[in-house]
Amino acid sequence: MKYIDLIIPTRNRWEKLQRCLNSMPKEIPGTGLNVIIICDGDLETAQRLLARGNGLVNRVFYVAEQKGSVYCRNLMTQCAEDAVLYATDDIEFRAGAIEAAIDAMIDHFPDEDGIIGFSQGRKQSFSPTGVALIGQKFLQRYPQRKLFFPGYFHFSCQEIERLGTRLEKLHLEKAAEVIHYHPSFNHQEVDSTHKEARMRRNADRKLSSDRRAKHLIWGA
Repeated sequence: MKYIDLIIPTRNRWEKLQRCLNSMPKEIPGTGLNVIIICDGDLETAQRLLARGNGLVNRVFYVAEQKGSVYCRNLMTQCAEDAVLYATDDIEFRAGAIEAAIDAMIDHFPDEDGIIGFSQGRKQSFSPTGVALIGQKFLQRYPQRKLFFPGYFHFSCQEIERLGTRLEKLHLEKAAEVIHYHPSFNHQEVDSTHKEARMRRNADRKLSSDRRAKHLIWGA
């Protein structure tokens, strides 16, 4: 694992994105960290990131029309040449979290055919694949290396969890911990981007339910 593409879609969340970026390690011994930000219909954030120079962010992409986090992530995973770490812009990485995930991948899946899920400590009410490190060999299971089923808009990681569990290729690493500022626990964090996602939630849930009823798992 020479490099990790750390992929973060964002939309109208400059302060939250900065909080997330500031929690990342400046460097990781033995592994390059390639931070990729995809601005989903958010030109202002793209311009501000580009105006600041590279800094911690290595690449900035702008999607002119809002397409959703699934589209944005797939845009990057299909061209990733090494491991992928996908995250959201409303988290913070605990100190040592990314390094712990890398060590867990080496220990549990030395051939990189596996998933390392990040933990939220006691607030483990989200999917263990809400934030995850995906080995390149596991990524190659997916059509065109698109990690998420393209039919979803935002809520999509459940199929990654189901596939990893079925294949016994999923490990939840407790030391790879993040703080997720989810509005269910932090009401002051509610913003327009959350509200937009919630408008799509029912459609995503129906799609997930329909696919589960048909025993469909993306990548299987």
